[in-house]
Amino acid sequence: MKLSSLVPPPGKSKYELAIVAAREARRLNEWTRRSGETLPGKVTAVALERVIHDDVPYYYEDPIAILATPEPPLE
Repeated sequence: MKLSSLVPPPGKSKYELAIVAAREARRLNEWTRRSGETLPGKVTAVALERVIHDDVPYYYEDPIAILATPEPPLE
């Protein structure tokens, strides 16, 4: 499968998909190193395909909720 044939789903930006795919590629690289298994193609292409087909869950943290979370007291 050619990467040019992969079209981002509606509502998803190419930039967003590229960042998520890069992180997934790093995860897959680490997995192949530890397990010794191989992937059916280039790691980057496999990661991008997985992201476009929604096989990689991701979410956004709400920055306001992070700032509003109280820090535990120092002991």
